[in-house]
Amino acid sequence: MAKISNEFKAGLMILICVIALGALTVKVGGLNFFEEGYSLDAEFNFASGIKENAPVQLAGIEVGTVEDIDITYGPEGTKIILHLWLDSDAKVRTDSDIYISTMGLMGEKYVEITSGSKEANFVQPGSLLQGRDPIIWDEVMEKAALITDDLQKEIELLIGVTKNVDSALRANREDIDIIVDNLKDTTENFKTFSDDIKRHPWKLIIKSKEKKRKKSKEKDRGKR
Repeated sequence: MAKISNEFKAGLMILICVIALGALTVKVGGLNFFEEGYSLDAEFNFASGIKENAPVQLAGIEVGTVEDIDITYGPEGTKIILHLWLDSDAKVRTDSDIYISTMGLMGEKYVEITSGSKEANFVQPGSLLQGRDPIIWDEVMEKAALITDDLQKEIELLIGVTKNVDSALRANREDIDIIVDNLKDTTENFKTFSDDIKRHPWKLIIKSKEKKRKKSKEKDRGKR
């Protein structure tokens, strides 16, 4: 039996190491040389820190990765194009939302694709889909600060108006008290009159006749 030389053993060991290193590189790098799938492109105005090889999830299940990222400059402004590689079994519908989200406590960015409606058709491989831009928290905080400033100004204005009204009421307190007292007296007198009429309705008839007599006398005087 022929003996295996040391040189052959060393060469075989090196070959095994190279193959293992290559497989590890493909696995870690997210390369898809041996996987069946297809590509999709997603366009964003703001990429929110997404990186190559970031996971792509469909309805919460990982189905691919971000293969590459391009920046385009066109008439509509600067756009970010994410080139996605998806498993062949992953089907994206035409009304699915695509957005960038954050995963876990470490804040890893990934692409989420919603399932869409069952009535919608599936997109074709190589299609360009419009992504939903993530929230830019710096802009949100800036707008919130502006709203807070405006609200503070409105509150100060309202306080000023309230103070002016209070001052006006205090300055005219005596006149207001007189008006209130007169209203109370008038109400009390009307109540007394109403009770008296209820008890003695004939008084109303007498007063009505007296008024008619006075008017008749005044007419006779006018004729003379």
